[in-house]
Amino acid sequence: MALQINTTMTTNEGFEVSNFFGYLNIYILQPNSNWVNLSYFKSEADWLSGKQPLSIQSLPSVVQTELTSEEFWGDGLTTLIHNKCIQKIEEVTGSETVTIVQ
Repeated sequence: MALQINTTMTTNEGFEVSNFFGYLNIYILQPNSNWVNLSYFKSEADWLSGKQPLSIQSLPSVVQTELTSEEFWGDGLTTLIHNKCIQKIEEVTGSETVTIVQ
């Protein structure tokens, strides 16, 4: 599960990165205990090759999905979780800067 972040951000080390990749580790333990750990990489290729994630302190690293029972048991769970992460990231990056990687 992944996102494309289409903006320029500055890493904690002071480097600028543009149009970077966000990887989602989704944890669903029960309807009331679920979250996503987010990691950011310069590209999908960097993630695939096992490179270290970027450190961008201003972006969320954990998103509590706060799924309702209806959402948990309903259709489209992964899209819903992606959209919740997009909402949190776009609070920092601005509207319409994040898309789901197909």
